[in-house]
Amino acid sequence: MCAQPTKLNKWLLCLLLAGMTSSAYALKTDVAAPVQIEADSAVFDKLAGTASYDGNVSIIQGSLEIRAAHIEINAPNNEIISIIATGTPVSLKQKMDNGKLASGKAREMQYLVKEKRLILNGDAELLQDQDRFSSNHIEYLTDTGQLKAGGKGKAGRVSAVFYPTNKTAE
Repeated sequence: MCAQPTKLNKWLLCLLLAGMTSSAYALKTDVAAPVQIEADSAVFDKLAGTASYDGNVSIIQGSLEIRAAHIEINAPNNEIISIIATGTPVSLKQKMDNGKLASGKAREMQYLVKEKRLILNGDAELLQDQDRFSSNHIEYLTDTGQLKAGGKGKAGRVSAVFYPTNKTAE
């Protein structure tokens, strides 16, 4: 079940950090802003190309804010392969070029760079303006805009609320 919802495409790329492809819809100035990371603790392994941040992790780049309990970055040879954030919940928000705020949350967010795939697991929810999309599992292909959501059983149900953007004059 794949769809191309109009507004969700505008902000799902916001998880992309410095060194990755930037979103055409997020604030254009965000990609040039420095990435600021704060956490209670961090462990770096340069040889393995990994970084792990624990405890009240906050990543800010321009208007993009990601908050999680734990974030792991896998970047062998200084090339980011994946970013995995966990928490109760992981939250993200970013201002769009149109001035609207986009936000999302899930218990786990993964970004697989080579596949250009954003995966949200566990009580996942995406919002922009009044539009809302929620499911226990959401996958988004950042290069094509395809979205796949749902899973097995009632916990895998999908809920979407979209408001028309082209209202006719009365």
